[in-house]
Amino acid sequence: MTAGYGPGYGQGYGPGYAAMPAPQPARKGFDILGLIAVIIAMVGLVPTLFVFLIGLIPEMNAIWWLLVALIPMLGIGGALVLLLAIIGLIVGITRKRRYGLSITGIVLGLMMLVPIGLLSFSSTL
Repeated sequence: MTAGYGPGYGQGYGPGYAAMPAPQPARKGFDILGLIAVIIAMVGLVPTLFVFLIGLIPEMNAIWWLLVALIPMLGIGGALVLLLAIIGLIVGITRKRRYGLSITGIVLGLMMLVPIGLLSFSSTL
């Protein structure tokens, strides 16, 4: 015994003390729409980057025809990525949750639409 206090003093036991559970940390939800948007963007951007880098090799110039198939895929995928990422951003802001992947998805979606914009608005047409 110390200083006349009984056992359990200050520990939350005995009469007058309610057993209180430890406070749980606030759990933030995961940005699933942003993750899906980033995955779709990577599926669209990695083959395009691959074709572009291989096309820089002089002996492999014939690979540029693959961009004919990849450009429409970039347009459709970019629009889908932007849609998912913007919805994820809105949901994340309104529910006060994480939305970093949604912002990344928006950036990647815009990167997917840049080649189409360059083809559409270039002065060489």
